[in-house]
Amino acid sequence: MERREEILNYITHRPGITFRELARALGLGIGDLQYHLRVLEREGKVFSRKLGKRRYIFPAGFEGEYEKLVIAISTESRRRILLLLMEGSKSQSEIANAIGISQPTVSYHMGELKKLGTVRDRREGKKVVYSLSHDPELIARIIQNYRPGIWETLADRLIDLLTSIGDGND
Repeated sequence: MERREEILNYITHRPGITFRELARALGLGIGDLQYHLRVLEREGKVFSRKLGKRRYIFPAGFEGEYEKLVIAISTESRRRILLLLMEGSKSQSEIANAIGISQPTVSYHMGELKKLGTVRDRREGKKVVYSLSHDPELIARIIQNYRPGIWETLADRLIDLLTSIGDGND
């Protein structure tokens, strides 16, 4: 029972956490976690959604549009893509070049983001251009509230960048 309360508390503070992330974070075996999650789901305290090969776990009452957005920001590559699209529409090659991943990987993530209704695409000649389906401020708020570690990472990168610029000017 105590273990289940720990699991529920963790999910409540990190809605949309993946099954594997939860198992790692709490140091639980797969079978042990599956058992406790089945009990919590039967009691109506949590629910899960599957997208691709990942299972995302939410506390009860979290259903709705935020659910899809939290899933959309659950991986670093998708967060980086969404942050890039906050600047404006981009083609697949622009996204790949900007964040340093292959075009097939971008295509995969864009397919997942389209399924979630987070991005939309349009043809411009031979290329496909992607844009956000949601207000950028809403996406930023979701990232800040549900994946706060990203802001720390971005702040660290900014500090490193400013420090390197400062070092070069001396």
